Order: sequence, then C-alpha cells, then structure tokens
Amino acid sequence: MKTQKLAAIDIGSNSLKLVIVEAAASDSFTVILQIRERVRLGHETLKTRHLSAEAVKMSVEVINRFRAIAESRGADALVAVATAAVREAENSADFVKAIKKQTGVYVDVLSSIEEARLIGIAVAQNAGFEYSGTLLNIDIGGGSTELSLMKNGEPHKLFSLKLGAVGSTEKFLFSDPPGENEIQNLRKEINFALERPLRKIGGETWDDSTGSSGTILNLGALLNHRESVDPSENLEIELGALIELNRRLAKMPLKRRAMLGTISPQRAEVIIAGGQILEGVMRALKIEKLHPSPYALREGVIIDYLREIEAESLPPVPDVEDAKLRDIFAVGRRYGYEERHALQVAKLAQKIFDSLAPIYKLKRHGRTLLSAAALLHDIGYHISHESHHKHSLYLIKHSEITGFSEQEKLIIANIARYHRGSIPKIKHVDFQMLSQKDRRLVVRLAAILRLADALDRGYDSHVDDIEFSLDDENLLIKIVSDQNCEIEYQAVEDKKDLFESAFECRLVPVRDGRNANPAFVA
Repeated sequence: MKTQKLAAIDIGSNSLKLVIVEAAASDSFTVILQIRERVRLGHETLKTRHLSAEAVKMSVEVINRFRAIAESRGADALVAVATAAVREAENSADFVKAIKKQTGVYVDVLSSIEEARLIGIAVAQNAGFEYSGTLLNIDIGGGSTELSLMKNGEPHKLFSLKLGAVGSTEKFLFSDPPGENEIQNLRKEINFALERPLRKIGGETWDDSTGSSGTILNLGALLNHRESVDPSENLEIELGALIELNRRLAKMPLKRRAMLGTISPQRAEVIIAGGQILEGVMRALKIEKLHPSPYALREGVIIDYLREIEAESLPPVPDVEDAKLRDIFAVGRRYGYEERHALQVAKLAQKIFDSLAPIYKLKRHGRTLLSAAALLHDIGYHISHESHHKHSLYLIKHSEITGFSEQEKLIIANIARYHRGSIPKIKHVDFQMLSQKDRRLVVRLAAILRLADALDRGYDSHVDDIEFSLDDENLLIKIVSDQNCEIEYQAVEDKKDLFESAFECRLVPVRDGRNANPAFVA
C-alpha cells in the first residue's frame, strides 16, 4: 500500500473531532493533526431523542471546516462516523442526509458494539497488544461508555453502556455543586448498567487496563498534576486517587472546577459524571490502576479503513474464515440456522462473486457483505416459515454484530431479504433508506445470493464448483458435480431474473451432455 494521508471525523455527543494521519500501513501511521470542536450534540438529544435544527446547523459548519482543513492538508480520503447522540436520535437518517447534502461528507452511524470494536483495535495497537496479550479498555463518551476486552488485538468481548458524561450530567446532576442524593442516584444507575457486563466478563483476566476519551485523559491530567492534557504523556490513574479526586470535585461549584486549569470550562460541566462513571467501572471490575490512551475512536476508524484497503489487494480467500464474520456465525447459531446449507450457499456465492469481479469491477468489501448475508439469509425461519426472508432482514437489523457499521448491517439485511420473493423496489422502506450507490450494490449482491441459494435448492450440497464464461452479452454457467442437479437447474431458471437485470446480461445454463445426470456447461 502506498503512503497516503487520511482524515477521520468523529461526531461525538460532546464534541466533533478531526484527525489527519500519514499512513504507510494499518499498523504504521503518524498523526499529523488533531482538532476538537465542542458542539454538544448530546445536549438534550439524549433525553428527547431528537437532533435539533441548531445542532444540525452547528455540525454542518464544523464538518465543512474540517473538510476544508483535510483538503488543504492533502488528505486522500475523509471518513466520518457518528456515535451515541446521532445513534439514539429518531431523526438520525435526516441528520445523515443533511450533512451529505450540505458538506458532501457521508456519515457512517456506528452501532454501539461497532464503536467498542473500533476503539478497542486502536487502543490495543497503540499499547502494543495488536499481536499478543490481553487488554481491557474503558472509553467514556458524552452519551455512552464502551468496554472492550481485546485478545491479541482482536475483540474478545465488547459492551456498551448508555452512560456518558453529558447524558448522565443532564439526567442526574441538577445542583451546583450536586447534592449527595444526586451523586447516589448516579452511582445506582452506574451499578445497574454494569450488571450485564459483570455477568458476561466474570472469570476473565487481562494483562493491562487502559482508558480512552477526553474525560479519562482529563482525569489523568488532574490526578498527575499536569497543567494541560498531553495525550503523549505516560499517565496513570489509580483507583484510590480517583475516589479522592471525585470526592473533591463533587463539592466544587462549576465556577471553581472551571478554574482548575487542566480542564476546559466545557469539560468542567461534565467531569463529575465522567469521574463517577470511571470510578464505578474500576470498582466493579476490580481495576486498581489504568493507563490513559491517546488513541480512541478516530484512530480506530483510520486503522479499520486502512485494513480494508490492504484487504482489497489480497487474493480471494474463503470469507467464512474471516475473523470479521465471527459474530455472523454467532447470530446464525443463536437463531438455529442450518449451518451446512448456509456454508454451502456462502461458498457458492463467493465463487460467483470471484468469477464476476474482474468483469464487473466488484470490490472485495462487497464480497464480505455478501458472505455475511449468505450465512444469515435463512435465519428468519426462527420466526416463521412464511415470509422468512423478511424476518431475516428484521433479525439482522436488530442483532449486535461487530465488524460492520449500522449502514453495512442494513446492506447485509437487505441482501438477505432479497434472496427470494420480490425483487428490490424503492417502495420497500428498508431498501429506500439506502443511498443510490448502496441500492445498486444490494441489487447486485442479492442477485448473486439468489443464484447461490438456487444452486443448493435441495439443501444437499450437490454442487462442487461452478464456472463462468462470457460470450457476447451471454454469461454461460457450468455446474461441476457428479450428482443429479435437476433441482438446481430448475431453480436457476426460476431465479435468474434479478441476476440478468443486475448484470445486464443473459444467463445461459447449459446441460452437460458428457454426464448422464443433468448439469451445465459453457
């Protein structure tokens, strides 16, 4: 991969942040610029679940400014992600459309678990745990707190708590300084939110504990008597010292907290809630000390983007072996999918994709989305046999799946939904929610999935291989099998309409006269 400059925007609940890096590889990049602007999208939004017109206007202004800076620094690409405030808002889709229209920047809204994954891979890489060792990271944002237990740089267990410094301040801390009962109510909420993670993480151990986000960096600076926050400094937060700091902060009025020097007046507004959340997590997980990390979500977005670029240059491999699909298998098993059929359809879908990729310039990332949809296309049977393809869409949309953004999850859900039944139509709500580019991708990948599913119509894994060749506008398909493939032959004839439309060709399956059993030849 050639050296390039990349920019990433993190649209958080408390602030919008920009990072620009110069990268030679996903594990080799230099941060050349970091900027943070306070917008506080989470203000009121986390309670009302609605992004105000003023919040959108401020976001547009900042993102336009960030984009101009990125362009002036010669950034080759700009990626933008949004977290809790946008994720929780009922008008998040309108926000994404407004930002795209007024800035030209597409915003990917991250699921809470995907946010935890991206933070985890960034912190693990920065701490030197990307290849070996275990690490637990705590990230306290404005609207949520993410816990990432990483093993050898990969997610082992991920959690997201709907507790953030901004949201918790607005929900629990009304007085200045807050009253003892307000602090106690916040602590009860923190303990309640930690019940599930504690059950799931019980018995686990890790080599080191880290913390990311502005809140933790500021707490680290306060505890280490620094005059300002310097992410490059090797700070340490000890639980005992944090407890004492929280006790003192809780007694200070806002005006006095704002005069501490280390933290900004804006951070002073939410530092009490942030400190209480960190103390609660450290107490619950029996963490005596942790090291603040300069890396967080922005760097995770950069690393993930670079990994995808690197993957595009690699030769095709079975995507069912991809670690990114680990959660896909977990979801399939949760809903009792027929794994043998799912694996066969995924294998065939990959073979079709690989045959078409050089002809139609299909990108490798699409192959991964297709594999995920192929593995989960039938999970809707968990709800009902009737309209199971629509149930598959619903289950995928509402499942926690790491490795994919909310938009990618919607793409996967749509691909699975169209493996049978109606072809994609703009009147279908979930298809309508996609951009024109993503709709085109869904149509093509769903067409491949329909064909792959047809090739295992009898759930017998009769097809060993398939081969394609191009003859003018005809695409010839050959099935390689020593079995009777009459059922698969008829299924291809029945389900090839979407394929022909998507790839603007005529799909021609021809029986193989060399075999006694029906099959296809070029």
